[in-house]
Amino acid sequence: MTSLYCPYAKYTRVWIPDPEDVWKAAEITKDYQEGGPVLHLMLEDETPLEYPVGPKTNPLPFLRNPDILVGENDLTALSYLHEPAVLHNLKVRFLESNHIYTYCGQSVVRPLLSEHVSINNYVISVQKVIVYFVPLIMKTP
Repeated sequence: MTSLYCPYAKYTRVWIPDPEDVWKAAEITKDYQEGGPVLHLMLEDETPLEYPVGPKTNPLPFLRNPDILVGENDLTALSYLHEPAVLHNLKVRFLESNHIYTYCGQSVVRPLLSEHVSINNYVISVQKVIVYFVPLIMKTP
């Protein structure tokens, strides 16, 4: 029985692990057939890549959020909330937009960076993340 919906169709954007940048953005160039050994991708620099997949060796990559959600103020508003999505959102907000605080539900996240900030090794530069908990104010009837 074949599934009618496959989130790994042509033009879907994904995150793949990268030894240098931690996560790298890519776009699927050919529909993925469930159980197939490779996923055909195009990196942002237009380099084609056959990304091997398998349940034991390499799971399917994380899906990317739509562009409209990039830099979102509240992380809980993201369609996909996983490591590459959170790191990318923090990078856009903190390094590119200079917004130092980001909400995640009832908590506020503020990364503290070392003095040597570089977008390429952003994750390595993060020394500490401060999380502030915002009290929930409830009205009584």
